[in-house]
Amino acid sequence: MILSKSIEKWQDNPTYKEQSKIHWFVWLLENPKSPISLTGAIDLYNHDIIHILLGRGMEVRDEAMVIGFTMGNSETTSSWVRWLFEFCARYLYPEGYCFDEDDLVEFERGYAYGYTRLRRNIHLAKFDCCMKKTISRLRKE
Repeated sequence: MILSKSIEKWQDNPTYKEQSKIHWFVWLLENPKSPISLTGAIDLYNHDIIHILLGRGMEVRDEAMVIGFTMGNSETTSSWVRWLFEFCARYLYPEGYCFDEDDLVEFERGYAYGYTRLRRNIHLAKFDCCMKKTISRLRKE
């Protein structure tokens, strides 16, 4: 399936959250337009594409993997930022966003996977030029 069709399908999911529905505290840490966003922050559109490329769904555990991936893939993420995010996601995030122990394990898996990729800083990538490419081709790139 090509990326543009995958995005349409993703956004048609009844559990899809539009930007306006994202809790303000989550927005503060995860949106690159926030003055206090953490490293690896990515806009929602490209965040959704990362979900698709990693083959992840919309559950909290999937979010944990994707956020871990983008943070681990960022060349500027420090151990302090990583700890801060884990603390906030575990203890300060609101219901529906809050990570449990298993979600934190998934975050760590995503972090490790992102860290080991040759292509770095995927949170800065713009996928507009890739709309006609297949998901499998993009995963190889």
